[in-house]
Amino acid sequence: MRFIPDGPSIPDELLIARDAGEVLFFCGAGVSQASANLPNFTVLAEKVLHLLGSALDSPARRLFNAGREFESATGLNGLVATDRIFGMLEREFEPTEVREAVAIALKPDKDHGLKAHRTLLDLSRTRTGIPRLVTTNFDLLFEECEPGINSSNPPHLPDPRRDIDFRGIIHLHGRVDLDYRRACDDEFVLSSADFGRAYLSEGWATRYIQALLRRYRLV
Repeated sequence: MRFIPDGPSIPDELLIARDAGEVLFFCGAGVSQASANLPNFTVLAEKVLHLLGSALDSPARRLFNAGREFESATGLNGLVATDRIFGMLEREFEPTEVREAVAIALKPDKDHGLKAHRTLLDLSRTRTGIPRLVTTNFDLLFEECEPGINSSNPPHLPDPRRDIDFRGIIHLHGRVDLDYRRACDDEFVLSSADFGRAYLSEGWATRYIQALLRRYRLV
């Protein structure tokens, strides 16, 4: 079914599953780029390099510049090893300082839009009107749409098997505090080491996504 001319054709079975509360929306950086103009992961790294005052000859700065130069020369995008850059920054600065800079860099402008976030919140609502979605974004733009909405982050993620707990906005990779000054519980999945722990060595994020897949259809 198409809801707008030239829009995507959405399978009927997915629409039925959504109405039955079996669909879970999994949202990434594109949502916050859409109308709020927040940075993607690469631009976020560039902002953090500037905020921290990373040395011009630091490994993090050199890797970032080399990636950008290669992208410019080849016309290919997405080649900057952003998680490695954050890992290098955590060796150049205290990890807490890096997380604080990330939080500051993500603070939206006063006139930012929330259209994409409101749309996804509406799509995510259960039959009883409760929104429920998962995001890898650190920002609080979903929460801004609906003050008082449940919001959670690691290591306190709600159990997908318990409807009474599993509701609101689940920030799988962490979230900023209300003032955009730091990471809640000092927890961001940001550097290559963070991703390694979350998805490989400790595997808590992998297990959580597996639990979501057992219960829902992820979009």
